Amino acid sequence: MKITQIEVIKLKVPYRDGIFELMSRRNLYQIDHVYKVHTDVGITGIGDGSFQSDDTVQKYIGKNPFEFMNGWAPTPLQQAFYDIMGKALNVPVHQLLGQKVHDKTPFGYWSIDMTPDEWAAEAKHAYALGYRLHKIKARPWFEVVEQVEAITDVVPDDYQLRVDANDSFETAARTIEVARQLRKYNIESFETPIPQSHIDGYKEIKQQIDIPITIHFGNPDPVKAIRAKMNDSFIIAYPDSRVANAKREAMISEAAHLPVWIQIVGLGITTCYVMHLAAVMRNATMPAITLNALRAFDIVTPSTIPLDNGYATIPDKPGLGVDLDEDALDNCRI
Repeated sequence: MKITQIEVIKLKVPYRDGIFELMSRRNLYQIDHVYKVHTDVGITGIGDGSFQSDDTVQKYIGKNPFEFMNGWAPTPLQQAFYDIMGKALNVPVHQLLGQKVHDKTPFGYWSIDMTPDEWAAEAKHAYALGYRLHKIKARPWFEVVEQVEAITDVVPDDYQLRVDANDSFETAARTIEVARQLRKYNIESFETPIPQSHIDGYKEIKQQIDIPITIHFGNPDPVKAIRAKMNDSFIIAYPDSRVANAKREAMISEAAHLPVWIQIVGLGITTCYVMHLAAVMRNATMPAITLNALRAFDIVTPSTIPLDNGYATIPDKPGLGVDLDEDALDNCRI
């Protein structure tokens, strides 16, 4: 089997009503690309993600997709290659990645920094969709306690919040103070409250608060982070979401008895890929983030949503387990 053609489809999938204007004004994640990888045996694989140059795409023409199992191909192409391999062998992608240890994958909702009322409206919408965790972007130009209070007032008690400061809390003392003010709320974790290179600052935070800390894998060196006991979990994120990287990072984290969660911004194909990846990671127990549910509609069938109490069932159909909705795709082409 050989790859004969790779179609690159540039598209703009609109955000849903309520956040369309905000996301457009911020110019966040506006353009996506869908990849259709064709083979000489009539099997086509699909992937979605960031733009790949023509030079990158062309070097895979004439190759066998099986050459890139557990390899280093760019994530959207790797999705398509695994989709082809699974269809060729009549097995779901997770069987090609390892032993399936989870039947379902938890997912979290995501919001950029917003006013308290905007966050509350998004939380109500997310809860209705089946989400039970909301990753929120804390920023110094908004009062995070007011924002969290607004969310808590409109959703049930089982709705958790992952507070992502993107290191904007700046100091350990400030983080500890914010944690003190948020102690009574259902905070799942603080994500990167201060720069991740400040190991001593994280150690001080860990000594003073009981809210778990989650950081991106790789900064600082994971061995240093684990030895310092500066965090409670790791994030496996793009571009380290390539299978070889992701599985290595999950295994290192598991050896340290730390859970992981996967974050790859993408559409329905990416969301499905994340399910298969998490299915074989024993410690991938925290809600993953893809942002797909922020869109007005999905581009795959069956839809990767809805969720059941925060969880999506991992597909067992051959390949990734989803097909492109060609009508929806055509409506979004650029």
